[in-house]
Amino acid sequence: MPSIPSDRPGSELVELDVSSGDDLPSAIQSELGDGVQVYIPPGEYTGSHSDLDFQADDATIYGDPAGVSIDCDMDSNATMDTSGTLRIENIDVLGKKPEEQVKIDVDLSGGRLEWVNFNFPDGTANPTDAYVARCDSGTGEQLVENCYYGPHGNSAFYYSERDTEEMPVTFRGCAFHNCAGPIRAGGVTVEDCIYLADGTVPNFKEEGSGSEDRGTPRMFKFEGGGETVIENCDALVTEDAGPADGPCLDWGGDATDSNTIEVSNSRFGNFAGREIFDTASAPGGVAGDSSLSNVSVVSDQLFSGEEIPGDITDGDEPRTDIESRRWNPLEGSTGGSDDGGETFGLPSSFDVVTGSEATAPKTDYTVWTPVKNPEPPEPVTDGGDTGNGSGGPSELVVRASPDNPDANCDVSVTADGEIQFGEEAEEGTDTIVQNDDGTFTATSVEMNPDAVDSYLVAGAITAVSITDGYDATLTLDGEELALDEFDEGDSGGASELVLRASPDNPDTNCDATVTADGPIEFGDEAEPGTDTIVQNDDGTFTATSVEMNPDAVDSYQVSGTITEFVVTDGYEVSVTLDGDEVSIAELVGDGEDTSTAGGETSGGKDSDNANGGNSGGNSGNGGAGDADSASPKVLVIDSSATPEEAIEYEFSVTGKLSRDTERSVAANEALTEGLTADSIDGGRAVGAVADGRDAFRFTGKVQSLSLSGAGVVEVHDE
Repeated sequence: MPSIPSDRPGSELVELDVSSGDDLPSAIQSELGDGVQVYIPPGEYTGSHSDLDFQADDATIYGDPAGVSIDCDMDSNATMDTSGTLRIENIDVLGKKPEEQVKIDVDLSGGRLEWVNFNFPDGTANPTDAYVARCDSGTGEQLVENCYYGPHGNSAFYYSERDTEEMPVTFRGCAFHNCAGPIRAGGVTVEDCIYLADGTVPNFKEEGSGSEDRGTPRMFKFEGGGETVIENCDALVTEDAGPADGPCLDWGGDATDSNTIEVSNSRFGNFAGREIFDTASAPGGVAGDSSLSNVSVVSDQLFSGEEIPGDITDGDEPRTDIESRRWNPLEGSTGGSDDGGETFGLPSSFDVVTGSEATAPKTDYTVWTPVKNPEPPEPVTDGGDTGNGSGGPSELVVRASPDNPDANCDVSVTADGEIQFGEEAEEGTDTIVQNDDGTFTATSVEMNPDAVDSYLVAGAITAVSITDGYDATLTLDGEELALDEFDEGDSGGASELVLRASPDNPDTNCDATVTADGPIEFGDEAEPGTDTIVQNDDGTFTATSVEMNPDAVDSYQVSGTITEFVVTDGYEVSVTLDGDEVSIAELVGDGEDTSTAGGETSGGKDSDNANGGNSGGNSGNGGAGDADSASPKVLVIDSSATPEEAIEYEFSVTGKLSRDTERSVAANEALTEGLTADSIDGGRAVGAVADGRDAFRFTGKVQSLSLSGAGVVEVHDE
C-alpha cells in the first residue's frame, strides 16, 4: 500500500484502482468521505470539471508526486465544501476553460480548504468569462499553495464578494503566467508568489455580452474591502505583454476605503507603458493608509495617483523563474532513479521536494539565545591584545562582496570577549549570542551584495564563518583580517561525508542527521534549500538531510569528530567518509550504531539502543537523535525589552508545533492590531507580539526563524 505523508488530514487510506485514461474525478467521488485519504497512482487520466465537486471533512486527495493529470472536459461548475479540513494535492487539471463561465465555487461550512500543487496550467480560451474559482459566501479559510495558473482572460480567483473576516485566504508560493488579474479580492495574504506577463493575455468576455475587453496584464485587482498583505512577491510586465497595457496592482470599481495594501520585501517592473500602482483608481485615502517596505521597482512609473508612503528602491530585479514552479513530471522527468531520484519532476520551490532552489532556512538561532543590547564591555586595562589598545572595544566592519550572486550570505564572527552592535548593524535581523563557553558570536544575516555591517568587539576574534559560495571582507580597526587564519571559515582540512539513501527505501520520509564537534558545511551534493545545518548550544554542529528520496545523495564538509548519526526508523542510508565506505560504529568512533534500532544501515550493524531494547530508534548517547527530536521543547519570542515596538515573526520546525498559552503573555494587543495575525499551519507559525511573550511547544528542530524587530528568542527543553 502506498503511503501519504503522515501530517495529511484523514486516517483511512484508500488506493484508487485506476490507470491512465480512466475517469479520475468519478473514481475519487466513489471513495471520498469523511476521514478518508485517497491515494492516486501516477497516470494521465480523464474526467469532467463538474465532477471536481469534492466535499468531505478531514480528508485528503493525494496525487502521487511522480505525476497525476486530468485531461478535463470543462463542462460546468463544481462546488467544494468542508466543515473540517479538505486537502487536494498534486493534480494537474489540463485543458483550456471555454468562453462561457466555468469555475469551482468555494462555499465552506466553517472548515479549511487546502489546494497544494493543484494546477490549471492551460488557462482559458480567448475570449473567456471562466475562472479557476469564485468565493461569494461561506465561512472558514482557504490555503492556495505552490500552485501554477496559465493564461486566464478573467480573474483566476474572484473572491471580492466574500466576508473577509469570515473567510481568510492565503496564497503562498504560487505562479501566475499571462493572467488578467489572477487575484480579484481584498483582505488576502499573498506570500512568495510570482506574476509574469510576457505574452498574450486572453481577452475578457462577460457572459451574454457581445463586447470584449482586451486582455489586461496585472497581478491584483483589489475589491471588496479588507487590507491585503503582500510579502516577498514579484510582478513583471514586459513590453511583449498585451494586447492592452495594465498596472501591476490595481483597484477595481467595487473597491472600498478599507482596500488598503501592505507590501514588503517585494520586486516589481512594468515595461508596457503603465505604472506599478494604479492608485488613481483607488478610493480616496486608500493610498495614504497603505504602506510599502523594502520594495524594489526597476521601471520608471510608480503611481498613477496619490503616492503610497514607504521604502522604494531601484534594487533587485523581479524574479521570473516562473516555469521552475510548473509541475510537469508527465511531460519530462518522471523522477526516480532515471533523474537522480531527487525531484520527481516537481518544481524547485515545492516543500515536498529535495533539491529545492529556495533560500536556505536560517538556523543560527535554533538553540542560541540572542543577546539584546548587552552591557558595555569592561575597558581593557592590562595592556593585552584585547580591544583596540585604547581601553575600548575594536570596530569590526563586515562587507559582503559586490560580486555575490544574491542576499543569501551570512557571516558569523566569534570572539572571546563581548560583542555589541555597531552603527552599521541591522539589529532587527542580525544577531548576537553568548555561547555556553563564554564566547560571543555575531551573525550578519542575509547580506545583500556590497552590504556593510559593523560591531564593537572586546576580545580576540577566534572564528569566522561565511556561507559557502559567498565572499566577504572583514576589517578590524581599519585593518583587513586574513580569513584563512580562522579554521571555522576554512574547510580546507575538512572531511567529505557522503550520505546515500537506499534505493529500496519505501518513500521520501527518510531524514539523516549527523552531529560533529566541529563546523559542518554543505558539500557539492547537498540541497541547501531543504537540508539544514545548525550550531547547537554545546558548540557542536548538526546537519540534517531532509526527506531523502530513494537513492538520493547528499554531501557535507565536516571539521572535527563525528559524534552521532541518526536515520529515520525503518530507512537505510550508507555512508562514505573521504571516499571510504564506513560503518556507523566506525563513523561515530565509539563502537555503537546510532542509526536506527529497527533497520540495518549499509556498511554498519544493527544494534539496540542504550536502554536495552526500546524500539524507538533512540541513540544511546543522548545527543541529537530521535529521542531528543521527539522530546518537547519551548520556543519563546520576548518583546518586553522594547515595550513600545511590536515584533512580527515567522518560524518553522521539523516536528509538531502548538501554542503554549500558559507561557504566553499579551501585554499590549493594541500595538499588534493590523499586523500579522497569530496562526499555526502545520510546523509553521506566524504572528506578532508587543511588550509581551508568544510561546510555543514543539518537537524536532527549528528550521527557520525571522523577526521584523528587536527581540529575544529563547529555545529550551520543556
